Amino acid sequence: MSRSLLIEIGVEELPASFVARAMDQMPALVRAALESARLTHGSIEALGTPRRLAVLVTDVAEAQPDLNEEVLGPPRAAAFEADGTPKKAAEGFAKKLGLDVSAVRIVSTDKGEYAAVTRSEKGQPATAVLAKVVEAATKITFPKAMRWGQGEVAFGRPVQWLVALFGSEVIDAGFAGKRTGRTTLGHRFLAPQPVEIAKADDYLEGLRKAHVLARTGERRAAMITALEAAAREIDAELVPDEFLVDENLTLVEEPHVVCGRFEDRFLALPEDVIVAVMRGHQRYFAVREKGGGKLLPRYLAVVNTALDPATILRGNDRVLRARLSDARFFVEEDRKKTLSDRLPKLDGIVFQAKLGTVGEKVRRVGELAGILSSDPEAARLAMLCKADLVSLIVGEFPELQGVMGRWYAQQEGLSARHADAIRDHYLPKGASDVVPSDTLAAHIAVADRLDTLVGCVGVGILPSGSADPFALRRAVLGVIRIALEGPIDVDAKVAFEAAHQRYVSQQKSVTGLAETLAKLDELLRGRLRSYLGERHAPDVVEACLAAWGGGSLRDLAARVDAVGGIRREPEFESLAVAFKRAHNIAKDAADGAIKEELFDHDAERALAQAFHAMVGRIEEATESGRYAQALRIVATELRGPIDRFFEQVFVMVDDAAVRENRLRLLARIARTLSRIAHFHLLSG
Repeated sequence: MSRSLLIEIGVEELPASFVARAMDQMPALVRAALESARLTHGSIEALGTPRRLAVLVTDVAEAQPDLNEEVLGPPRAAAFEADGTPKKAAEGFAKKLGLDVSAVRIVSTDKGEYAAVTRSEKGQPATAVLAKVVEAATKITFPKAMRWGQGEVAFGRPVQWLVALFGSEVIDAGFAGKRTGRTTLGHRFLAPQPVEIAKADDYLEGLRKAHVLARTGERRAAMITALEAAAREIDAELVPDEFLVDENLTLVEEPHVVCGRFEDRFLALPEDVIVAVMRGHQRYFAVREKGGGKLLPRYLAVVNTALDPATILRGNDRVLRARLSDARFFVEEDRKKTLSDRLPKLDGIVFQAKLGTVGEKVRRVGELAGILSSDPEAARLAMLCKADLVSLIVGEFPELQGVMGRWYAQQEGLSARHADAIRDHYLPKGASDVVPSDTLAAHIAVADRLDTLVGCVGVGILPSGSADPFALRRAVLGVIRIALEGPIDVDAKVAFEAAHQRYVSQQKSVTGLAETLAKLDELLRGRLRSYLGERHAPDVVEACLAAWGGGSLRDLAARVDAVGGIRREPEFESLAVAFKRAHNIAKDAADGAIKEELFDHDAERALAQAFHAMVGRIEEATESGRYAQALRIVATELRGPIDRFFEQVFVMVDDAAVRENRLRLLARIARTLSRIAHFHLLSG
């Protein structure tokens, strides 16, 4: 038999991030405690609102199974004297399990003789052990914890009540001076009276009637529905924002939406500024004209109650008006200087202690962008791309970096393409973000990332585990994605060398070129394995990386596409096996002329003739990067001859001249194809 288990910790209002963090931890805490208690169970669901953290477990067994297990202890030599007298290790082993040392015996295992005991324990009712599970559920860690009253308990916010039900039975437990019961509280304003929970399975519905949606999925759906309905009422379209949904989700127990407004005069501000003010300070949703039109002077606020919407809106409107007035002041002050005027202030911002200031960085990036791009404006625009970092508005809203640089550039009369490059050089910001679509923006974006990579690696800063303070992995992935998804190719070796030279010219103490390139190559190849491995088999990627010289990223992708494509064709399997045999047999063969007069078998003559007839075309296609064409020639014209060769010809004959001649032929074939990929690294 089984029942559901409910554990609820009632608290004063928690910050939104605390709720999400706690809900991530509680299932694991409870699962571990149930397993330790030897209680089988079904699903574990975390529930949470600002005033409560809960976990609901289905199908918890009503009793533990009886325990009868053999427990191994220390080796015999450590546990007993030669005459069988127990040592301290044996006594400690027995004491740990609550047994007398006389219960310890010797057993033989594959690894030798060990001390052991048989532990038997009759299973207890679940109600006798579930208090420890309740205790485990309270072991949540928070970024900051509070202490209150006279106790020493620390928690995210003061605990107000506890509920612990196993079916309909209260599990007696305590935490933070509170004892468990079956009484919870509903919505603070809409249902403030106590709510009695008859049994664990009634919890969600009982709270629902008390205006609390404890399931985050249900609360999310209700919130989005309310937001979309409110937008329709004012003939507008909601500006979607997953961040705001997540934030508001853990600020309310039952979502309600009110629609406020601000003065039209603030619409003169850039839309991104208006949205940032509403989003960052107030957690309001923006709305625009239907069909993706202009931003409207309205906003939607998610609130915990709508008992007095007029009062709520008066306060919200007043606060938003003050925030927008501040933003307008910042923008007006910023416009008194051009982006170029701001460049000297970048010398006051440290980029990295050993690598200098942001001002020095943009000068390096400008030079590098000028080398990578044929656009004469690339160097100048790269210099301006960080200028908005010292603007007042970006100081207040850092997420507007690049966005405001673009807007200020437009106000100064720069072309749309040049202004867009200032904004888009930050792209891609994440793995799912788009890459720059214009070559100018793409070259500046690559130059910016290359400067960071070469500088950080050059002073010994490398990603380690989860530690990557300068986001070097993301920077490498950005370069890869721009090259393989964007409008430009990147020659990694040439670009890294050029970036390194910029540091040398500024007399920065970076490591030598060879050492820096070696570390960068390792970092780059690691991210390439991950990126290309999402589309192709890992061994295909590895085979192509082995043949790639670290230059053009698009060249590497073309190799991987070609090998991955032809590998899927049935006729290539036997050919790949033959390539591996050729490599393994002839990998140590010396270079030298292949002498036809030493051929004494028709199969080797046929292979040599077929290869000589096609080698020029293979090499020409390989040189020009037409790897799929080169492999198609091999697959169609060489498969038969090489298969017959290995079926009919014994390579390692006693005659040294004949043997060496055959090895040279196989080596020449293997080395020619290894310029595309190292086929011997393919599995299968």
